[in-house]
Amino acid sequence: MLDKNKMLAAAQEQTGLGDFGDEAFHEPLERLIHALNSEAKLNDFGQLRAQMTIDSGLVNRLKIVDYLKQNPDVEQQEISRPVFIVGLPRTGTTALHHMLNQDETNRTLRLWEAQSPVPPPETATYHCDPRIAQQVESVALTETFLPGFLNRHLIDAEAPDECYMLFNREFMSVEYSAMFHIPSYANWLYEQLGLRDCYRSHRRQLQLLQYRHPGSWVLKAPFHQLGLRQILHYYPDAIIVQTHRAPLSFVASGCSFSEFLRRSSSDAVDRQQIGRDWMAMLAIYTRTFEADRAALESTYPGQFLDIKHDDFVADPWPAIEAIYAARGRPLSHSGRAAMTRWLEQNPKGKHGRHQYRLEDYGISQTEVADLFGDYILRYELSLG
Repeated sequence: MLDKNKMLAAAQEQTGLGDFGDEAFHEPLERLIHALNSEAKLNDFGQLRAQMTIDSGLVNRLKIVDYLKQNPDVEQQEISRPVFIVGLPRTGTTALHHMLNQDETNRTLRLWEAQSPVPPPETATYHCDPRIAQQVESVALTETFLPGFLNRHLIDAEAPDECYMLFNREFMSVEYSAMFHIPSYANWLYEQLGLRDCYRSHRRQLQLLQYRHPGSWVLKAPFHQLGLRQILHYYPDAIIVQTHRAPLSFVASGCSFSEFLRRSSSDAVDRQQIGRDWMAMLAIYTRTFEADRAALESTYPGQFLDIKHDDFVADPWPAIEAIYAARGRPLSHSGRAAMTRWLEQNPKGKHGRHQYRLEDYGISQTEVADLFGDYILRYELSLG
């Protein structure tokens, strides 16, 4: 069984630090641990994985709080015109993020620095920081324990990653609900993520990461759909990029990836339950974001962009140029050349193709059509 007090004490002993900062993290941590102990049906590897994920969050939280106390000027860092890619899972967000990452003036959240942000990276050693080699080993270990993971989800120590790790330190993260069946925590999280002050911590961590290696942030995570109001509160000049795809093209794919993650951590995985969980998540993401966007878009003119997956695959340049135009800066020749090289090296289908079936997860096309009917009409999409 996971024990909160033991984990808090272990993190303090490991770091020699005692201050976890704002005490608001205790409630989500307690809810997470309760759900993992009572609902997730963890096997031995799942128990280890949950323990390590929480331990990492606690250790990094202690280090971040300490660094900010020692360096109060970090919070004076300006963050200007960040891009938030907020499309639903499996709608092309990763390809867009990786393509924008090729421009060296863009600042993305690399996996190695997201995993270990203290001390903050420095420009002089950004591409040879010893934490990169450590993360390379960690990625290889992931593939060892989860064979086939890298064919399903593109990760690399020096590649851009999602923002979930920044939220892990608040214990308000969808990573947990993706890896484990923890419905009580997931349902609470979906209601609370946009209401709590998680994006204050998110901003502080970005300020820390850019402290000695500045740049123009390009960030990505589907769960940002739940936090639009908070994003625009803490980043009022943010550019919000929503990717779109025919729903039948991504619903079963998402279920399959969730199944893959959960099977490694539990010997009692129910495909039908995964289908219900995934549809519930998509419903709250879509309804929350669409309602908030409708309420806020007129207040933030020119800050919302839409990119259709099929259009982007056919010709990505109009979308790329629209993002740069929204930020008020040109795409440089060197940036375009780097993106062109990346496109040539990463053709569609490079990492293989996978077949997914809705019926494997107890989902019908009618249910998908009912959930996404208004969305399809608004963005002129097909069902799939």
